[in-house]
Amino acid sequence: MKETIGQVKGRDATVAGIFYPDDPLELETRVAALLDAANPPISKARAILSPHAGLDYSGDLSALAWKSAALAKIDTVLVLSPLHRAEESLVYLPESDYFDIPSGRLVVDKEIIGELAACGPSMKVDDIPHFEEHGIELQLPFMRALFPDARLVPLLMGRPDASLVKALASALGSVFAHRAATTLVVISSDLGSSTEEGLAAAYADRVLRSFLAADPKGLFEAIGSVDGIACGSGCASAYFSSGLAKGLKSSLLARHDSSASRESGEERLVHYAAAALIDG
Repeated sequence: MKETIGQVKGRDATVAGIFYPDDPLELETRVAALLDAANPPISKARAILSPHAGLDYSGDLSALAWKSAALAKIDTVLVLSPLHRAEESLVYLPESDYFDIPSGRLVVDKEIIGELAACGPSMKVDDIPHFEEHGIELQLPFMRALFPDARLVPLLMGRPDASLVKALASALGSVFAHRAATTLVVISSDLGSSTEEGLAAAYADRVLRSFLAADPKGLFEAIGSVDGIACGSGCASAYFSSGLAKGLKSSLLARHDSSASRESGEERLVHYAAAALIDG
């Protein structure tokens, strides 16, 4: 839902109480515990791969990814998320001035949104897709805990064809090249899923290999090739094509699947990972 106060617009939390606690104190306590338990070998990541499942499923990996950047000097957080069930090949920028979650408010950097919107017709300012999507929202409790004063730049990638990946890559390179040192890039994505354990693992392995190799071509070729491939492959492909990852080294922090909570063989098995990119 959208809240409007005068000319200020906000995006309310939509999956609080479903994917994560809707009580502010409970959410803060839960996120703090996950971050306390996370011990990544690095602390100044420039970009991270973080899942967007509920905290019960992948909160440990999200905490690990976010904590790998905990000591970086960050004033902007760029979240790249797929728009699930997207029909159009567009990148959706928010109209909203802030995103709310139970534990607080994240302010959107409208100056950067304006610059991105000017990058071409593939960039559309539209709040509606943001109201319906959880991929960005699942990152915000960790942003709120670690970088509460940073400005948020939340982007949703629609159906990722070759032209859209190219357009997003160009926009990211143009707008963020001079901001890269103080921007944390967050790629919100699960790895892959299937009702068959072997296939789920194979899909995940394929995407993760391309991600760790900083291979935009491999990530793009995985898009839509099979049902269940990583939903954020297009975002990752655009990021690695943008030039922002040049000179960075990829590191896998941890991975696991949803087998611990899987109730039957008919339920899809999902693979998740936490990864980080650091100065090489």
